[in-house]
Amino acid sequence: MIPLFGEAAALTAALCWATSSMIFSNVGGKAGAQTVNRGRLACSIFCLTFLHWILEGQPWPNAVTWEQLGWLSLSSVLGLVIGDAMLFQAFVLIGARLSMLLMSTVPIMGAILAWVLFDETLRPIEITGIACGVGGVLIVILGKKGRPIGLEGRNYVIGILFGLGGAVGQVANLITAKYALIDGYSALSATWIRTLVAVIAMWGLAVILGRVRRTVTACIAPDVGKWLLLGALVGPAIGVWLSMLAVQNANVGIASTLMALPPVILIVYEGLILRKPVGIQAVAGTCLAFGGVALLFMP
Repeated sequence: MIPLFGEAAALTAALCWATSSMIFSNVGGKAGAQTVNRGRLACSIFCLTFLHWILEGQPWPNAVTWEQLGWLSLSSVLGLVIGDAMLFQAFVLIGARLSMLLMSTVPIMGAILAWVLFDETLRPIEITGIACGVGGVLIVILGKKGRPIGLEGRNYVIGILFGLGGAVGQVANLITAKYALIDGYSALSATWIRTLVAVIAMWGLAVILGRVRRTVTACIAPDVGKWLLLGALVGPAIGVWLSMLAVQNANVGIASTLMALPPVILIVYEGLILRKPVGIQAVAGTCLAFGGVALLFMP
């Protein structure tokens, strides 16, 4: 085992997700959130099949137990189908930075869920971390500066709720995926199976609703298709694969903390590169939220 391999995978996954969230946020405003979600899943399974062929020696997995398949399918539905559908809607409504900040509450939700459902005791430092995390998120979402232009009132609240829904889906996704990765099962194979389940579910729904032709037309548009493919490769393919490696090879808490970094990365990107008026309140709140997440996993 390479030292800190899981932690490095988690940090790289965070960089991938920050990049793909910016891409999908921009493309989603042109083609629609759910159209982009279906399109990126189709692109993802193509990219993952290619990666699986190169790294595993065959295009798709051929060794999986029914129990693992069940856990991976449940993880896919909760995370990639329901959770990501909400996250992509949040991308369109409130932008990538705020959406990913709400996703950083995943470890906090996980700690609270373990306390409520499994009667796990929370130490004072963990309670402090939860308070800091929740407080940091509240500071950002209640602030005026840094919000998408023209987004106020009801639509802003709806965007926040979609972002929180995406975080809940990610919590359920991580918990259920962990059960399938026992005995060193290939993280790439697990990612391929989860993505295929999501493709079947999302495109099956598109067939039922009669939206296949509209989705394909929107996704192959010149100003959408190339970015959709790039975003799918960086985020849902490489990023999700790295997240499975992180969960498999590192403490889930440490991995979750590192994978919660995208909002910090996006603060730097928007403020220093795009020169957007992020605001001191947003910077302070984001740093406080991430600090709270880090406290949850202090020894």
